Formats: sequence, C-alpha cells, structure tokens
Amino acid sequence: MDYCGPVGIVLFNHSEADFIVKPSDRAAQMIVQVITMPEVAEVEDLDATVWWEGVLGSIDV
Repeated sequence: MDYCGPVGIVLFNHSEADFIVKPSDRAAQMIVQVITMPEVAEVEDLDATVWWEGVLGSIDV
C-alpha cells in the first residue's frame, strides 16, 4: 500500500534573527526507501561456524 497522507517538516531557528519561510520555498529533502520484511525461520540450533571467519580483515586472510 502506498502512503497518501500529509508530509510535514519541523524547522527550528537557532538564530536571533527572524526567518520567514514562504509557501514556495524548498526547505527539505526526502529519500523514499522501500522497506521489505524478510521471511524468518526459527531453528533449534545454530551452526558452530564463527560469523567473522574468512571475511576481509580476519586472521586467516
């Protein structure tokens, strides 16, 4: 389902001078990211393999 509701931003002025935002001002940037939910499998035991074994920077490399 796509989101179709309002989107807002919070602006905070840290200075003493007034800052006026006009309706046509560009005051924010948005990154839209797809969020997926992976399938989860429940297991009784995990393998004895050490998770960092063989990766770049490990002792064996």
